[in-house]
Order: sequence, then structure tokens, then C-alpha cells
Amino acid sequence: MRKASYVDKEGNPINEQFESKKGFLNLFFVIGTLGPLIIIGFMIYAMVDNNKCSKIYDSIKKATLEYINDSGIKPSYEGESTTVSINKLYSNHFLSSTSTNDRMCGGQVKVTKYKKDLVYTLDVNNCESCSVNNRYKGWSSEINYLPTNKTIVDVVPYYNYYERQVSATDWSKEYTKDQIENKKSKYGVKMPIEQFANELPKVPAEGKVAEVQTSEKTQYRYKDAQWKWYDVPGNYSDFSSEQPAGYANKDNNTKIYTAWTKYSLDHPDEKEYRDVQQTTGYKCYYEENGKKQYVNNGKYTAYDDIDHQKYDKCESDTSTLYRYRDSLWRWYNGTPRHYSSLYSLKPSGYNYRDDGTKQETLWTSWSDDSSLTPENKSYRTEETRILTRYRYIYEILSLPLLDKPINREDFTKEIAKTLDLSSDDDPVTIPEFATFENYKVEVSYKFKYRKR
Repeated sequence: MRKASYVDKEGNPINEQFESKKGFLNLFFVIGTLGPLIIIGFMIYAMVDNNKCSKIYDSIKKATLEYINDSGIKPSYEGESTTVSINKLYSNHFLSSTSTNDRMCGGQVKVTKYKKDLVYTLDVNNCESCSVNNRYKGWSSEINYLPTNKTIVDVVPYYNYYERQVSATDWSKEYTKDQIENKKSKYGVKMPIEQFANELPKVPAEGKVAEVQTSEKTQYRYKDAQWKWYDVPGNYSDFSSEQPAGYANKDNNTKIYTAWTKYSLDHPDEKEYRDVQQTTGYKCYYEENGKKQYVNNGKYTAYDDIDHQKYDKCESDTSTLYRYRDSLWRWYNGTPRHYSSLYSLKPSGYNYRDDGTKQETLWTSWSDDSSLTPENKSYRTEETRILTRYRYIYEILSLPLLDKPINREDFTKEIAKTLDLSSDDDPVTIPEFATFENYKVEVSYKFKYRKR
């Protein structure tokens, strides 16, 4: 029997099986084409929505920080928190609807002090798709680490405590600025440099340093300017080591010296008016972190120019160093002046001060009192220095008083029990209890987050 066949309008044969499935194939084609586009569309929408909500949450966090700073309610003790109504952020003009997608969102923000940071736990509502209950499911169980990849995180503090005995060491000796580090230590103060570390007071092995206390004292020393004074002006030259042209006589009463030059390896030229000194030069150093730190960049240095308390070691090789100073006089014609000895103030009978003869006394020894007054400040130079001494405040702790850390509510009850407080007594908060010298509070943390 001949099988039936089908043709189209042009007489071409038609596959009956293909034609029967053509509708399904068209449907699959549409789904295959539009499906990815729909998925991409959802992804783009989700990204835009996430970005919108992130900006809203960041605006709320920023406004909350400004509000708690302005209101003086920023938590300062570990584990403590404060809760802020989002409505208050709007009403006090810390937050505007333009920063929350033109909506007046509601809810609250819990701010918790966690170590050196603040953790913001947002409970935002009336905020369309950005409302927390619309975007997130319930809370996770508590975990032992801060989940930095989660948006809504809550900090759950736990507490334990110890009996605490606080003591102080004796004060150390006093140190000058150049004997102290430039940077603060882990204790928050600048400590003496490494070579003096062993001189500091010792803390018992069972003690733990809680604080380093410092005590500063200002000391003073001074030197006075002095001049030679004379009676009549006369015809005098400037100071010169050699006789200047046009002046016949040298006034030996005007003799002054130049400042000593710096020590050098080179021997100076000999002059009849020149004094030359020689001394031994050393290369001295101290060791820091296994490296030698030399005085004067490792150049030969005169013994008296070295701080041997700081640079306490020297190389064996030495060299001879030289320095010099020159004598100078005023030269004159005619009648010589009569000069006084050196004085800071005008002596009787001498009306003129020879400023070229200025000399300064040696520095006095250091004193705890200033000697600068309105009467002497015209010729007296005063110098100050700060001396710092140190002592350690250390604590010796008992074993933990609780078998394991407990939550805030239970620890508040434990405080009342420890202090034997009655229901009529004012409660003692955890931050207040932490200031009691005989106890030390230890805060640990767990965390939970809202699940998507």
C-alpha cells in the first residue's frame, strides 16, 4: 500500500513528524533567547537595588556617628552600646530624605564599641526594598569572629572578671630629651632609648604592666653677656689682629679672641697672635639593634665633645686634631681710652660700652628655679631642659572569678552580688565597675548576622 505524502503550496514534500513538533521548537527557541535576557535583567535590577540600599545604609551610619558625637552619647567602653532612632536623625537634621532615596525611613541603629572600632547594627523599616525585614531573614547563630562580608551584624559582649592588686614601682632616674625615643611606645609614652632600658624599674614576674607613668620637671641655667666700658670716645679702629693702616698704637686693654675653630685633622698656619691647641680624636659609638651608631658621622671627634654616657664605646684607632683662635685689638691715634673690666651693667665713671668686647660667662649649673627677671633680661640668656622620669603601674590578677564569660544582663547581676548591693541601692554599670581598682573586667565577643 502506498504511504500518504504531504506537499506545500509549491508542491514540495513536507516532513509530517517535523511539522508536528514545530510549535514546541519555536517555544524552546523563544525561551532560549529570552531566558538569559530575563536573568540578566534580574541581575542588573538586583545590583542597582543593592547599590541603592548600600548608599542608604551608609548615609544612615554617617548621620548616626555625627549625632552620637554631637549628643555626647558615643559609647566609649568595650562592649557598651547606644541605640539611636532614625526618626531623630531626620528631625535633628543629621539625615535628609534626599540621602535615603526620597523616603523617610524608620527604625533604629545600635552602635557598639568593639575594640577600637564602632559596629553599626541597622534595623531599618519603612524603606521599601531596603527595609531590613524585606531584604534579610532571621539572625544566624552566634559565631566567634566578626563577619566582615555581612551587612547587618550584631556584637554580643560577654564578661568575666578578676580580683586585681595594683602596685607601682619606684621612680626611675631622670632622662633628658636626647636620651628618650622620638616615637611613643605601646604604653602610649616615649620611653628611654635602648641603652637605658635596663636602668628602668623592674616589674615582678607575676605582674602585668597596666600603665607607664611619667613625671616631668623643667630646669634652668643661664649665662650673662658682659662688655668692657670706656670713658671717652677717642680715635679708634675696628678690631684687627694686625696693625691697620692709619693707626699708630695698639690698645692692649681691648684684647679679645675669635671663637675657637672646630677641630680638624689639618695643622693651622703659625701666627704670633694665634693660639693653637691639639687633642686626640676618637671614633665613638653606641650599639642599637646590633648596629653601631657613631658620633659625628664616624669622624674623629675630640674627647670633650663626645657624650660618653650615650656613645659608650670607642674604636681603638685615634688621630691628632687641631684648632686655633686669634687675638684681636683695637688700634688708635692720640689719647687712649680708659677701659673697665667686664661688666654686664655700666660701672660708675664709664659712659660708653664697647660692643666689640662682648663676652659671655659660662653656663651656670642646672637649677629648678628660673633666674630671669625684667631687670636682667637685657643681658641674660636662659636655657631650659625637660627631665622625665618613669614608673610602672602594674597589676597582679587572680584566676578568673567565673567559670566562663556571661552575658551583659547576668554580669550586671554578678556585679550587684559582688558589691553586696540591695534593691534600694543605685545599680552599678559595667563601665563604672571597670573603674574599681580592686577588680579587672575582661570583655570577649561573639557575633551574629542577618541571613539573606
